[in-house]
Amino acid sequence: MTLPVPPVPTASSPWRVHALGFIAMGSIMSIMLISPVIPLYLDQRGLPPVHVGGVIGTMSLALMAAEVLALGVTSWVGRRLAVIVALAGSALMFAWFPLTVSLAGMYATRFVLGAARGMLWPVAFAEVAEAGPLDQRAGQFSLFWLYFGIGQLLGPLIGGLLGEKLSLTAPFFAAALASLLLLPAAGIIRSVRDDSPNPLRSYATLLARAPAVGRIWLVTMLNAVAFSIMMTFLPLHAAANGLSTAEIGLIFTGGGVAFIVAQATLGRIAHRIPAERLLVPAYVIRGLGVAVVPLLTSFQALFVVNFLTSFGAAPIPNGLSMRVSARSPREHLVAAMGGFNAAADLGFFLGPVMGGILAGWGLKWAFAIGPLVTLPAVMWLIADVTRPHPEIG
Repeated sequence: MTLPVPPVPTASSPWRVHALGFIAMGSIMSIMLISPVIPLYLDQRGLPPVHVGGVIGTMSLALMAAEVLALGVTSWVGRRLAVIVALAGSALMFAWFPLTVSLAGMYATRFVLGAARGMLWPVAFAEVAEAGPLDQRAGQFSLFWLYFGIGQLLGPLIGGLLGEKLSLTAPFFAAALASLLLLPAAGIIRSVRDDSPNPLRSYATLLARAPAVGRIWLVTMLNAVAFSIMMTFLPLHAAANGLSTAEIGLIFTGGGVAFIVAQATLGRIAHRIPAERLLVPAYVIRGLGVAVVPLLTSFQALFVVNFLTSFGAAPIPNGLSMRVSARSPREHLVAAMGGFNAAADLGFFLGPVMGGILAGWGLKWAFAIGPLVTLPAVMWLIADVTRPHPEIG
């Protein structure tokens, strides 16, 4: 029998969301610093597409496992220490990756990086969800994702420039430094311990009480598959058509700008049109944006398509995080957010791996995955809206 889990008390304070957003901004920036260069770096090292996708996707596989188990970690050491370990471990693995000489070492380093990062995101999302009452979550998550978008903007811009002006390994060391600089900010995370030492039992209880959460995880995974195809194979496609590392970084930076503008807009209209209501068109835009990439060869065309796709798909993370938090019992928020992030990282693993396999027959085939995963996601989202769901978060 599973005993009731006492909820972690809410810590309501407007400035907390800003502080949590700052941690999210720095954390995603460190990942995005290497996004324009890691496919090119692995290609430079002579890896075939299947290993380019495999090495990149391995981090997400470890992230998924760590996020599922994050509840057990926070029950043992508390939320704050879990985040400190995540940031310190990330810094070490970012710096170690370009020093690795073997293929096995590359896989291992990315795996450990994912395991470290997996303790960060469930805690951050749960802290945001607990920063205020349910009727304020739309605005809180919009603000949180706005900071996230700033990190998405700065990361590829700086990483692309470092890769162009210095070397393809420089962004990895910059990412390590960014992770270290976030350590003092971890003080904002509460040192509370989640009273759920058995994560798997907590997940079973959560899904039994709120089965809709499992469906949200599924469509989250499908979105991550499409997004990861863009992140992994657009740089290779662009480089094959003569674009420089700096230009590739600018393409992703444009996407970051679009995401920020969209999140700012969503925050202003959240009381009238919440992001949840825009999920279906946002998924359609994501799928179409991925599908047309192989038809484009110029910097201008790739920049515009990535910008429009990022803007149109911006409601997805906000809408999904709002929906999963609203439909999860408060005492299971870390489990709900752990599953939410694990579902995304399963997609971030499957996308590069499946794309790498298909790219063996030609790079354009990797992008065909985008619309294939979008169709079932849209169907499930439409079906989910027609079901009655109590707001229990």
